[in-house]
Amino acid sequence: MNDYSAAAFSTTLVTVTYADRIIYLRELLTRAFEHEKVGRAIVISNGSTSDLRSLEDHWGARLKVVRLDMNTGSANGYAVGIHAALADGAKFLWLMDDDNAPKPGALRALHDRLNLQAAHLDPSCVAVVGFRPTHQADIAQGVDIRQAYPPRSSFLGFHYRQIFFKILRRLRPRPRKQAPASFVSLPYAPYGGLLAGRAVFERIGLPMRDLVLYADDTEYTRRVTKLGGKIELVTEAELEDLEGSWNLKSKYSNTFIGWLDGGSDFRAFYAARNHAWFDRHVWIDSRIEYFVNQAIYMALLKFFSLRARRSDRYSLLLEAIENGKRSKLGVSARHPLSARRA
Repeated sequence: MNDYSAAAFSTTLVTVTYADRIIYLRELLTRAFEHEKVGRAIVISNGSTSDLRSLEDHWGARLKVVRLDMNTGSANGYAVGIHAALADGAKFLWLMDDDNAPKPGALRALHDRLNLQAAHLDPSCVAVVGFRPTHQADIAQGVDIRQAYPPRSSFLGFHYRQIFFKILRRLRPRPRKQAPASFVSLPYAPYGGLLAGRAVFERIGLPMRDLVLYADDTEYTRRVTKLGGKIELVTEAELEDLEGSWNLKSKYSNTFIGWLDGGSDFRAFYAARNHAWFDRHVWIDSRIEYFVNQAIYMALLKFFSLRARRSDRYSLLLEAIENGKRSKLGVSARHPLSARRA
């Protein structure tokens, strides 16, 4: 058995599913087992209505399904999955959304980079993540990471120090697309495609269940870099998104319209609440800059809500943001999960 085969065999895929999404989950498992050669997979069923028994019958002992009685959200789902993988002795954990599908060679590229970094850095503080061009569009176009991610003390992704850059991008003709760097250091990362050794997960613990869903992966992976560790995006490790996301930047003329018109009230509430919580309680570095960014952003959000005649969504976002700033988290009585987004 060569080095990669041993590493792949020691890798446990962890994913969370809900509702009836077996068409995506089956494709993910097929690619993970047959192409990437992962040794084991753990699927957390967040009240899924799919016939997951058919997958268990097909993959046998390589697949473990943990069934929860109801949809508990992605934060709890991944917490249960990570705990189960560690309890089963996984050496490496590869977190994936149920609609992510690795392209050939993705896991090998991730392991190669992880091995290289672990040889120079503390293995308990090193993680790598696969590349999703639709979700990481700025990086796919070669945009500098300092512009692709909001600086510290931003508010819902807005920082006044990036205004000039964003205006310039809109005014000038679209530049020729540049090839992204092979490796990009990130301040935090999504669950989808994250690979790390068990020591990392033992050190950072489990996701914060009270966030329920949206931005729970941001808070969770931020723990790695907060400890002085490193998360690298490996652009050769490409993942395919089988289902489009409601909050992709490319769908809207600006982020304000995205918040006001994008997705359902349910999605907008949890996303805004948790981003507001993260910005206020984790990402803040300068209180002055934070409050300046908040004042500008909320004034612009109000302006666009009036222009778009979306006072209803604006009111919902205000409620969500205030809840986040006050750390009023958990499942909202007004927005229960039921069989919705995990």
